[in-house]
Amino acid sequence: MLEIKSFTFNDYQENTYIVSENGKCIIIDPGNYQTNENKEIKDYIDDLRLIPQSILITHCHIDHVLGIDFLVKEFSVNVYIPESEINLYRDIENYAPLFNLEKYNHFSNIKFLDLSKKIIFENQSIKLLNLPGHSPGHVGFYFIEKNICFSGDVIFKNSIGRTDLPGGNYDTLISSIKNELFLLDDSLKIYPGHGPTTTIFDERKNNPFLN
Repeated sequence: MLEIKSFTFNDYQENTYIVSENGKCIIIDPGNYQTNENKEIKDYIDDLRLIPQSILITHCHIDHVLGIDFLVKEFSVNVYIPESEINLYRDIENYAPLFNLEKYNHFSNIKFLDLSKKIIFENQSIKLLNLPGHSPGHVGFYFIEKNICFSGDVIFKNSIGRTDLPGGNYDTLISSIKNELFLLDDSLKIYPGHGPTTTIFDERKNNPFLN
């Protein structure tokens, strides 16, 4: 049975997710940074004897990638990012000290997601949703059989992602939500990059930015 564990990490209160099934797991947007956060996520994986298969990144803003280097060193796992986010990812190494994140270690041996192919994880088919707007190459991870989506910073409960960061565009973000996410079933559960879960139905009905 698919299990989802959420953590809230770093000063940006970012949601990190571990999705597990049959003793294996994938890690989505690891934001762990402080020593206690590293211990918390490692202890969870070790205590359940999970074997990490990959790290998947929705977009390359710093709060969503802080834990990559630690987890790669601990578990020797591959990291996949959207290809059009590569410049954002490379820039992190330069600006991290400006955000008082001097302990950030940059992991450079990343791989690219292929938006044309589904990811197969155990009994799950994961479709990559192209969701630019918050950032230029932002993606969502749609678990087809479970009817859930890890949406990063595109949409939140009764809110949307900011578009004033480099590569952001408000009209593009709204289009991504209405023409990609909102084509999915109303019952679909959204696991966002910040804040509580929500559903397509709730956001279609109640989100003030989308009505």
